[in-house]
Amino acid sequence: MHQNKTDTLDLLREKIRRMEAPQPASAERLPTGFAAIDTHLDGGLARGCVHEVFSAGRDSVFSSRSAAFVAHVLARTTGPVIWASEDYPDLSAPGIRQSGLNPGRLLCVTTRKGGLEALCEDVLNERGVCALVADIRTPLSLTQSRRLVLAASRSHVSGFLLCRTAGAQNDPPASASMTRWRIGASPSTLRTDLSSFSPVAGAERWAVELLRHRGGPGGTWIITPTRHDPTYSLPVAAPLANRATPETAAIPFTHRTGALRA
Repeated sequence: MHQNKTDTLDLLREKIRRMEAPQPASAERLPTGFAAIDTHLDGGLARGCVHEVFSAGRDSVFSSRSAAFVAHVLARTTGPVIWASEDYPDLSAPGIRQSGLNPGRLLCVTTRKGGLEALCEDVLNERGVCALVADIRTPLSLTQSRRLVLAASRSHVSGFLLCRTAGAQNDPPASASMTRWRIGASPSTLRTDLSSFSPVAGAERWAVELLRHRGGPGGTWIITPTRHDPTYSLPVAAPLANRATPETAAIPFTHRTGALRA
């Protein structure tokens, strides 16, 4: 009798181990664009899964860095991206472009209070969608997150939950998500201005923490995000006082500043 119980426990442990085992490197992945992180994840984030992203410190409510991190990942994909929230989206198109993501791929959707979870589940069930990004103001329960995970696994659509709740990154609730991230600021390295020989701040840097990874270890990295400075073509209204201005129909300029959040 004791032997039968032992065998049953061993079988259960083996099933759990297989369920929690990391996916093979050949599985479809979403590269983050950061070599050290992609190597740790065997090529990138698992596609068709749900990933949680928090911002650390004062950015925990605005989630600027976590949104930029997700946009940086999705810049390497194709297809429509649904950006859902219960409030008016405070995204900045220039900031999204600086993260490498084409704003033309975004479909921003606002839902009624309390309707975000149902909307996310519906979107994750749509096979024609590349990814879902949801601004979460109230942490999801374990049951709610499981529903989203099941929907993503069926459609192979990736889901990203931006958890914009103060303090949630320090004590996040239980979740069925594949990974959980925390994106914070890291001191930039000083460089010397050759014209004045005075020290100036260097490029922006992030402290990226992988807090939870189903079937794999966590990790911490200091990274420098890539800033894309695309050249825009701003059309000027042709009829100005009933006069066409073809010579100024498009004014190109390079946008060099702007945060992801408006």
